Amino acid sequence: MPFSPSAIRRSGKLSRLFATLLTTLSLSTFALSAETGASAEPQAPTASDSAAAAVTQAGQDGATLEPDASAKQTAETEQQTRPAAGDVQDPQAAATDAKPLTHLKVMLDWYTNPGHGPLVLAQELGLFKQHGLDVELIAPADPSVPPKLAAAERVDIAISYQPQLHLQVDQGLPLVRIGTLVATPLNVVVVRADSDIQSMADLKGKRVGYSVGGVEEVLLSTMLQNSGLTLDDITLTNVNFSLTPSLLTRKVDAVTGAFRNFELAQMAQEGVKGRAFYIEEEGVPTYDELIFVANSDSYSRKHEQYAAFLSAVGEATAWMINHPDKGWKLFRESDPALDTALNKKAWYATLPRFALRPAALDAGRYRDFENFLYERGMIKQRQSLDHLAIDVNAP
Repeated sequence: MPFSPSAIRRSGKLSRLFATLLTTLSLSTFALSAETGASAEPQAPTASDSAAAAVTQAGQDGATLEPDASAKQTAETEQQTRPAAGDVQDPQAAATDAKPLTHLKVMLDWYTNPGHGPLVLAQELGLFKQHGLDVELIAPADPSVPPKLAAAERVDIAISYQPQLHLQVDQGLPLVRIGTLVATPLNVVVVRADSDIQSMADLKGKRVGYSVGGVEEVLLSTMLQNSGLTLDDITLTNVNFSLTPSLLTRKVDAVTGAFRNFELAQMAQEGVKGRAFYIEEEGVPTYDELIFVANSDSYSRKHEQYAAFLSAVGEATAWMINHPDKGWKLFRESDPALDTALNKKAWYATLPRFALRPAALDAGRYRDFENFLYERGMIKQRQSLDHLAIDVNAP
């Protein structure tokens, strides 16, 4: 079983603890050999005794020192062991190590994939730590759960989707958007390129596969209406998340709810070229696909943590866009399971979609999409902007 990033970090902490112990023991031995007439009376516990006890306890418990305890241990040892001449220490890194880190639980919208690139790189590059955070990334077993856990404050932040946010706030969930991860829609209608479907109008009389009802049907209905059709002009077929296989086997003529950065790459990998119809070009207001949501009632209490989190994500995003190949290498090395041909294609396809300023809020997008859903009867009442989204950097 491959080690997870958190397991690697834990083993790294223990390695540093053993190094500290060995250094302290060596210095203690040197000091004792230089003394003469040493007393046989019991001596007070030394720093090396404490380090040994900590290592033993950590090994027994399968745990590591908490950040503040680790910082205290390091400070005590540094009083006895000064760096050798010529050693250079990073003042910023030293200051960061000395600070207690704030733990944040962040739940992804699904299993780790290239759409989470900035979070994985912020972790691997140490950017969260530089901003005083110890971030735990959690993949859900059920993709519908993350925003509900954020609303219940079981996690601090969850990745969700802007269309879902509008529906859930309308249902009374105490959620608010605090940042953006993917700033363009990913949702598309996909057909085989070798089919006779050249436009949305050509879907008349065709079978269209879908995975989830509700918003997807509203988006598809709007796209059809833009070409003079209605849902009555097509046959909707629930394909239970088997979007690409359904197209490849010709079970359906088109699928809706596909992601432009994945399904097209997946089809190409199987030797079938796809054709996409982009929802923002077919009458649907543009929106943020992946967003960060949090409990709205606790926002003021955790504002500084959210701002620090988004700053780290923004720095990671800028770095990966400047260094796409190095970014992919670091991403796939974070977990061997991520090193697949499909993920590599998706990595480069997703890069231009990430929000360069995750905290920035486009108020018009949220207002327009709220009106869009209200006019189509998907929500009972319009919410004010501050009930839906917040700019953490606003004065």
